[in-house]
Amino acid sequence: MSSESGSVWTMRGLKRWLSATPETRDDLVQLLQDSRRFLAPDTVDMLTGVLGLPKTPVREIMTPRPSIVGIFEDDQLMEILPILIESAHSRFPVFTHDGRDTVVGVLLAKDLLRFIHTPATTFELQSLLRQPVFVPETARSDQLLGMLKHTQTHMAIVVDEYGATAGLITLEDLLEEIVGEIEDEHDEIDPLADCIIPDPEDKEAWLVQALTPIEYFNEELGAALEGEGVDTIGGLLLEETGLVSELTGQTVDIDNWQFTVLAADSRSLTLLRARRAILDPIS
Repeated sequence: MSSESGSVWTMRGLKRWLSATPETRDDLVQLLQDSRRFLAPDTVDMLTGVLGLPKTPVREIMTPRPSIVGIFEDDQLMEILPILIESAHSRFPVFTHDGRDTVVGVLLAKDLLRFIHTPATTFELQSLLRQPVFVPETARSDQLLGMLKHTQTHMAIVVDEYGATAGLITLEDLLEEIVGEIEDEHDEIDPLADCIIPDPEDKEAWLVQALTPIEYFNEELGAALEGEGVDTIGGLLLEETGLVSELTGQTVDIDNWQFTVLAADSRSLTLLRARRAILDPIS
C-alpha cells in the first residue's frame, strides 16, 4: 500500500470515528481508547485523565494525614529547618500544638530564607503563615483544580465530615492524574523500597518504618493484620496501646506478630522491629 493510499485510509477511519456520538462519559472514554490508531498514546492518556477527574474524589489521590510532612505552631526555627531540608518540600501545613486534627496555616519554605541570611531577625512563625484552602474528602478533583487555579494556591487541606484533617492534596497530585507520574530530582524510585528490611542483628526479624501501610506489610511478610480506621503499622500500634511517648523500647503483641518500638518521639512512632511471635506448642 502506498503512503498516499494509507493516508486516505486513515482519513476515512478518522471520519468514521468522529461521526460517532457518545452518550455518556464512559462512551467518550471508550471512543478515546479506540482513537489510538489516529492519536499519539500520550495524548489519549492525557485526555482520558481529564475525563476521569470529575468522578475522582480527592480522598482517592490525597496524601493521608499519617504521611503528611508538617510542622507545629509552637515549633522554633531550628526545629523547622531540618524538616525543610530533609523533605525538600516547598510548602508545609502547620498544625496546632496539640495534634494533627487542625491546620492553622501553610508555611512556604521561601519565607524562611531571610531568617537564614539574617539570624538576628526575630522569628515569629504565626506572622509567616498563609491562609489554607480546605476541601472535603468528597470534593471532585476537577472542582478542586479549578479552585486552586482561582485562588492561585498549590495545596489544599482535606478534611473529614467532622472537620478534622484527613490529608492534603497538591496541584501536582491533580496534574499527575492527567499526565501521569511527575518525577523530579527529589522523588525516590520506590517510596516503599526501604519500608521493610531484614534486621542485620536478628535474622528472624525485620526493621519496619512506622508509616509502612498495613496492606504492604501483609503482602511482603505474609501477615494478616487489620486496623480499624488506621492505614499504617505505626497507627496499628497506637490503636492497640493508646500511647506514644512511653512506647520506646516497649514490645507490643498483635495477632501472631511481636513489635518492638525502636524509635519514637512525643508525637509519633518512627521505627519498629517486627518478628513472628513464638507460639507455645499445644499440650
